[in-house]
Amino acid sequence: GAGGEVSYRLCGREGHHHHLICRVCGRTVEVAGAGVEEWARRMGAAHGFTEIEHVVELTGTSRDCARRRAA
Repeated sequence: GAGGEVSYRLCGREGHHHHLICRVCGRTVEVAGAGVEEWARRMGAAHGFTEIEHVVELTGTSRDCARRRAA
């Protein structure tokens, strides 16, 4: 929709996982999120939802980009 964002990432890992993405260079790291899985299930159940699906992307600045900025 208007003002929405669409992005695509090439993932080498099968199965459900999450991403940590550098806002500066776009580097993406695949990460596990067992705590997120349980939280999503509990939030859905608390509000009467089933078949919960979710997408989690954490953004920040990678160590390499932070070092380049500081230099």
